[in-house]
Amino acid sequence: MEDIVVDINDVSLIYHERSGETPAVDHLSMQVKRGEFVSVVGPSGCGKTSVLSLIAGIIEPSSGSVSIDGFKPGYMLQRDHLLDWRNVEGNILLGLEVQKNLTPQTRNCALGLLDTYGLSAFAKHYPRQLSGGMRQKVALIRTLATSPDVLLLDEPFSSLDYQTRLRLSDEVYDIIKNEHKTAILVTHDISEAISMSDRLLVFTRRPARIKNEHKISLSRGDTPIARRKAPEFKDYFDVVWKELDVGEV
Repeated sequence: MEDIVVDINDVSLIYHERSGETPAVDHLSMQVKRGEFVSVVGPSGCGKTSVLSLIAGIIEPSSGSVSIDGFKPGYMLQRDHLLDWRNVEGNILLGLEVQKNLTPQTRNCALGLLDTYGLSAFAKHYPRQLSGGMRQKVALIRTLATSPDVLLLDEPFSSLDYQTRLRLSDEVYDIIKNEHKTAILVTHDISEAISMSDRLLVFTRRPARIKNEHKISLSRGDTPIARRKAPEFKDYFDVVWKELDVGEV
């Protein structure tokens, strides 16, 4: 069990509202190993984001257990949520400030990430001066600056145009692998999930259960864009598309 970073055991989640109860997750069990990149796809509104919130500790399960066994999660949302009045440097240090962990050492580490991933020249720029892709990279570096053990990625590329999305998926994948992070990606994009993952989970309609699981093994490419050219890629895509069993994902 020492290699298990995330352990979800028979978890159900019910939202209680004035109009009644809404089941979001139904007896879900899943594990994620250290260093693994796992993607989750499923119909819109099926509970994918709720599962990330459970792992992050933002919400508690109605039943069952969620364990990250002392590992620290870092959550990257659909939108970058950069503060317009703080420059890039100020934004990447924000998480450390909130955690009251901003020291000369942690500051240097955060600025080192900017340098490593090609953004040091933009440290004094403000979010409005950055492209969408650069803003998302800043958001990722802000998350990495807090030294999380597992990254929770909730549709991090969904607001970007297609070309930027492809390019940024390569860059983010490279960063995650270089930093030896465990990652869980929620996405509507089947191709994105296949190209970035070691393992792909297909969720059912709400309430979320695991419909199927695929260990991704592609014979070509070491980046998401290159992996899309592997001969097995289309086979994975066709199978997952059929398993989703709906016109929208």
